[in-house]
Amino acid sequence: DMSRSALVFLGAGLALIGCQSPEPIVVSAPNGMGGQGLVLSGTATVRVKPTLVVLKLGASFSDVRPVEAKSKTDKTITAILAALKKAGVPAEDIQTTSFKLAQNDPQQGGGWRCSSVLEIRVKEIESASRVLQAAILAGANQINQVEYTVEELQEVRAKARDEACKVAKDKAEQYAQNFGLKLGSPIYIEENSPRGWFYGANTMTQSMSVGENLAGGRESDQVLSSGSVEVMLTVNVTYALPQK
Repeated sequence: DMSRSALVFLGAGLALIGCQSPEPIVVSAPNGMGGQGLVLSGTATVRVKPTLVVLKLGASFSDVRPVEAKSKTDKTITAILAALKKAGVPAEDIQTTSFKLAQNDPQQGGGWRCSSVLEIRVKEIESASRVLQAAILAGANQINQVEYTVEELQEVRAKARDEACKVAKDKAEQYAQNFGLKLGSPIYIEENSPRGWFYGANTMTQSMSVGENLAGGRESDQVLSSGSVEVMLTVNVTYALPQK
């Protein structure tokens, strides 16, 4: 009958499939990237001591008259610059990065607000706390950012890249040994830095706001802790798997 014929046909089909030679196993890259082959990655993290601290701070004041708001801000910036000079920061390591004079929201009292921000590059890491404290005592009421970084990041990246490549190669050899694979040459290589290699992405950032704990005379060595700068790099590699 029809049902018996169908079962016989299905059984024959399954038997036929079972007799066919197995297809080669191919590991495909996710999302179609990297072609076909053995897809793996290697990640390395390098931690180094910072060689530069960048302080972004300044002054901001409001007044019903724009000229008064600007005058208060200018006076404080002048005091900050004098304090930085006394703290040993060279003039070439200080620059104004922003200046703004704008009306306040009428619903928040109106008037005018003037803000000025300085960028200070401190090359003596251990003196960063002292420099920051000097700026605060001179009247800085706007602390935007404290960044620890390394000036020669290319060398650190190169070290991380070497280590990431070694991790990827060791993985490939291990897979080849365990699964009896014959590895071909890499057919796809991608360097993946999740946060990108922008300046700010390669720093250890500590953001602060001025409050009683900073302006109230705390010991300067308690304000900051330099820690270390961390650089992470991932290499994605696809190895060809030629037929034996």
